[in-house]
Amino acid sequence: MNVFLIGDSIRYGADANPDYQTSDSPGYGIYVKEMLEGKATVYAPDENCRFLEYTLRYLFDWTKDIDCEKIDVVHWNNGLWDVLRINGDEPLTPIPIYTYYLKRVYGMLKKIFPNARIIFALSTAVVEEWADPVFFRYNSDIEKYNEAAKEVMNELGAEINDLYAITSKFHSSLHCDWVHFGKEGSKILANAVVEKILNK
Repeated sequence: MNVFLIGDSIRYGADANPDYQTSDSPGYGIYVKEMLEGKATVYAPDENCRFLEYTLRYLFDWTKDIDCEKIDVVHWNNGLWDVLRINGDEPLTPIPIYTYYLKRVYGMLKKIFPNARIIFALSTAVVEEWADPVFFRYNSDIEKYNEAAKEVMNELGAEINDLYAITSKFHSSLHCDWVHFGKEGSKILANAVVEKILNK
């Protein structure tokens, strides 16, 4: 099996520390690779995939050295950058634009990976009381964007991995900051990702 992971810093890690064993925020991606060792080859961009428009722009760059026809599963998320409110402004990507780009990215994924199952992961919950008020995300916004994403993915026939349902129940000790997760939180997410990839 060959797997391609796309995602923001929840996948990639927040501090981009090459030694994930000492990282405060390793992201779930590295643990997915470990858990699937011997079962699947895991590919992923060596960067934070950020918001939807950024992902659409760089998909070609991230996949040009991969035999994309041999990818069996794409596990993908975008959303936390899209809901970001800076200096009290509206979310970076309005919901109609978010759903528009979800469809475009999905279409590009189907074109690039013609034989792959597409799994879309819902955005994870945040600890609002720890947040910087000028760089803010509301869980209520995340829930609205996740609902919009579910509608789009159901329409397109993509699978959904509800990481929000998991993280909304997390104790704050599983976070390393208001958005990101420490090792244990990242491992829990990785397990959920692996289970979905293996279709358990």
